[in-house]
Amino acid sequence: MSEDRSAGVLQDGLEALARRVEELNTELAAVRRELREQRLQATEFVASVAQEELGSESADPSVVTSLAVDQPEMSRRNALRAAGVLAAGAVAGGAGIIAAATPAAAATGTFNGGSPAVIANGGSGTGSVGVDAQVQGTNGVAVDATSSGTDGVGVRGNGDLYGVYGISTNGTGVFGETMGLFGIYGNSVGGTSSAGVYGRSESGSGLSGYGDVGVYAQSLNVGVSIDAEQTSLRFSTAATSPLTSGGTYQKRDIVVDSAGVIWFCVAGGTPGTWRMLSGPSTAGAFTPLTPGRVYDSRLSTYAQHGVLGSGQRRTLSIGTSYDVNGGSPTANFVPVGATAVFANITVVDTVGSGYLAVNPGGTTIVSASSINWSAAGQILANGISLTLNSSRQITVIAGGDTGSTHFIIDILGYYR
Repeated sequence: MSEDRSAGVLQDGLEALARRVEELNTELAAVRRELREQRLQATEFVASVAQEELGSESADPSVVTSLAVDQPEMSRRNALRAAGVLAAGAVAGGAGIIAAATPAAAATGTFNGGSPAVIANGGSGTGSVGVDAQVQGTNGVAVDATSSGTDGVGVRGNGDLYGVYGISTNGTGVFGETMGLFGIYGNSVGGTSSAGVYGRSESGSGLSGYGDVGVYAQSLNVGVSIDAEQTSLRFSTAATSPLTSGGTYQKRDIVVDSAGVIWFCVAGGTPGTWRMLSGPSTAGAFTPLTPGRVYDSRLSTYAQHGVLGSGQRRTLSIGTSYDVNGGSPTANFVPVGATAVFANITVVDTVGSGYLAVNPGGTTIVSASSINWSAAGQILANGISLTLNSSRQITVIAGGDTGSTHFIIDILGYYR
């Protein structure tokens, strides 16, 4: 019985082997037909590819050469296919039956022509990946794709969770360059945590794109989400002011020019209509405060106090506030980095007539008055914006013929 069972198993194996050989012969015949229609140098190329698949000692050059007898030229795709058939045929000719095949080792190669140049389909399984590219070299690039065609795309990815996903420890996670439409294009149809393009680098560029549009993001929720421990967004220093560049812009464009000024386009055109949002010479955003007193010349709490007479000046630091009696100090009431404040200036116990001019700390030239009085014993107040120096100081100057006064400064908010 055991001998009969063994004989049966052997017979089944031989029949399976015969069927496989027949399939290989059919594929070889198909390749021969395609060789007559395609044109590329084939003999040496097929031999080299087959030897890579089988090992240098397993490939039979005579069998390889026979593929190109009828036609000396073939396509690269068919040559690769022929090499695979040869590899399978050589193994099938042995004594065993192949149950599984291990993927061949990766080989360096360049794919020219065709569109797309490379297609990778990760299947429908959970966590499947179309292309998984990793590099360990210093300053390496995991994926580098360039497109020069009209409306071309350097890198395109479509996934349920990430359209394009790249990680680099010291280089660029994803780099796309195009002379066409998009340097990098990613599309994700996943949930709220999915990303069309995801790039992360520990010491380099998480995402780099170059083109008419370097990186294009379209989403039903968030177009671009930036997660950074230090700098979320950094602009180039090369951009020209849109007011003088001569370029054509669209509504909602944002430009940061070489002087560090942020511009926002409210109407498209050449150059369009722009609003300055911030810059080195602007005050910045206004932060309102519960009013606080930063100076009262009547109180000895302040190092410099007493009446200020005509021709005198006083430089004051206004970073700390106090209550009306000169107690309960609050440090950094006006914080470091503030460029200006909105203040209320009050003159008390005036004598004669005169004025106060309030300048940034250290500026002694009087070009305008901040508050004026015309008689003795007046109490007058004026709300005004005051520019600060980098140390949060102002300089108060008294003017007029013979006037003098006490004065109070209350802060209602600051710009930074």
